[in-house]
Amino acid sequence: MATSNDYSKQTHGTSSRIAVLIPVFNQLDDLLRTIDSVDSEAADLEFFVVDDGSTAAIELSPHRFVHPIHLITLANNRGCAFARNTGLEQIVAKGFDYVALQDAGDIDIGERMAKQSRFLDLNPDIAVVGAWGEYVNMDGELLYVHKPPSLSREIRARMPFSSAFIHPACMMRVSALKTVGFYDTSYPNSSDYELLFRLTRRFESANLPEILIKKENNPASLSLGKRRRGLKYRLRAQLTYFRFQSPRSYLGVMTTLAFFLIPYRIILAIKERRVYAG
Repeated sequence: MATSNDYSKQTHGTSSRIAVLIPVFNQLDDLLRTIDSVDSEAADLEFFVVDDGSTAAIELSPHRFVHPIHLITLANNRGCAFARNTGLEQIVAKGFDYVALQDAGDIDIGERMAKQSRFLDLNPDIAVVGAWGEYVNMDGELLYVHKPPSLSREIRARMPFSSAFIHPACMMRVSALKTVGFYDTSYPNSSDYELLFRLTRRFESANLPEILIKKENNPASLSLGKRRRGLKYRLRAQLTYFRFQSPRSYLGVMTTLAFFLIPYRIILAIKERRVYAG
């Protein structure tokens, strides 16, 4: 098992029900923007920030924030899946009910944490709940709104094709993660899709039909190489959970293979057109 020199800095006693998990690598300004957007919410929550071996170690002043901050520092860059798993180990050990996912740079809109935790409280059969989201460019201008399906049966129908969630808009039951396991580090570019595929095969799920997050499309993260690697590992997950009796499994594999041939700029143009068409 890989080892790292990890530490956590606990600034308050643990009494909250929601853990907000944020991996970060060399994005201090983005991280602070994300934390500030969540810190303004009234929900009972604590932050778990995992510094994934940043060139200059992330430092956070606990006095700046309303909610408790736990900072975990990895000695080396291990990737998002490993970083998230490191945070999840502490979250499970501390007995939180829910874990809310966030990426550095994303902004919560409204009382996302309260709305999602209340939904899970009222629906004990639901293991993961997501939401709709706005995607913006580097100048903050709206590119498109992503509205994934709301109902569990619709989500299951979508998963063989692509993720039916905006990953950093999800809140999960810790008990469900303990049942199915954490992120699979053998899917470095699609560990979120693979985990959500596992969860939705075992448990019920939902998306709140409301915009609760704003995501920034960073061109640096949309390189051809990264996109192809993501499609490669999506395809691997589709084959891993392939059901020979399901036409959706065949269509999902064929759709992913087709995406290898379609330039991302064309896909983005189609999404943007939906916004301007109303």
